[in-house]
Amino acid sequence: MTAIDFLRRPAVVSAWLAPILFIGGTTAAGLAWPAYSPVHQTISELAAGDAPTRAFMTAIFALTALCHAVTGTFATGIGVPGRVTLLVASIALFSVAAHPLPTVAGTSVDHTVSAMIGFVLLAAWPLLGIRTVGSMPSAVRSRGGITGTLLLTALCVVFLVVWAGHDSGSLGVVERAAAYAETVWPTLIVSALFIAARRQSAVV
Repeated sequence: MTAIDFLRRPAVVSAWLAPILFIGGTTAAGLAWPAYSPVHQTISELAAGDAPTRAFMTAIFALTALCHAVTGTFATGIGVPGRVTLLVASIALFSVAAHPLPTVAGTSVDHTVSAMIGFVLLAAWPLLGIRTVGSMPSAVRSRGGITGTLLLTALCVVFLVVWAGHDSGSLGVVERAAAYAETVWPTLIVSALFIAARRQSAVV
């Protein structure tokens, strides 16, 4: 395999930009809304219809989704099923942005379904993206893919249990643990691919 088989340059930019936008954006939005509690409230509430941070947070959702779409398209070292899953996850995140909660205290079936689909797909793609070619880094081989999906799934299950139990005491914390980890994981994989590509280029 040649170095370009690992990934294209846009994937490096998008994979690093996604967590900067999402983690930085949610943090900034929370700070801009003094009454908001990142410990007790969900990220979605920052984009609710009556939230003062609605426009900003909606843009963050959309930009993060775009980053995942670019990563899925250009991170060619990831197995095709994983790349497709990442692309579909980006569509789910766009849907989250397009279907916000009507109010901070309100609910939305479209929003909830879109968010749940996004969580599931962002947890599943490392397993589906496994490559068995010897020259690929361990991050995208069996051990890395299985570890990634198990870890992300565990965090999502904890969030689902807390959310289903209506435990607002730690809801914001457990959601962020899951959502932030899912946003960072593509960065870790693309970084591993980038390092492997550089090493291969140096040998060649």
